[in-house]
Amino acid sequence: MLVCVALVVVGMSLLSEPSSDKAENAIIIDSGSTNRAGVRIEVGRSGVAEMTPGRRRNAGPASEQTKPLQRTLSSAVVQRFYADLESAKPLGSLPEVHCMKSASFGSALTVVLGNEQTPDLSCGDGGNAAMRNLIRDVNEIVALFHN
Repeated sequence: MLVCVALVVVGMSLLSEPSSDKAENAIIIDSGSTNRAGVRIEVGRSGVAEMTPGRRRNAGPASEQTKPLQRTLSSAVVQRFYADLESAKPLGSLPEVHCMKSASFGSALTVVLGNEQTPDLSCGDGGNAAMRNLIRDVNEIVALFHN
């Protein structure tokens, strides 16, 4: 009986642990718009970042899935990005900065880390230093995929 209980406890602890490091990766999400496809960039603490192109909003049936692109980020960029995310927590308490956006061309740029998400970063920092740092980091990472 004791052996069965021990096996159940060990099995439960294995199930509750994340199966990979991906569980705590930061994800940059550009929602895209009706006229422009969005992207999802998963940034691993190892420095590997993977961009998965999305579809335009209101687009027709899904066509072929585009393969994700990978880039290796410098350790300085990754460390600064994750340090800025940590210092900005809780991410949901960052100020929501509003700006005018076209119905066709408007998109949102956010970062998700675990169960937290930033407000839209595409409207500026609103004078908030933590937002300013995250916007700088995100723009730098996104730019690496456009070179």
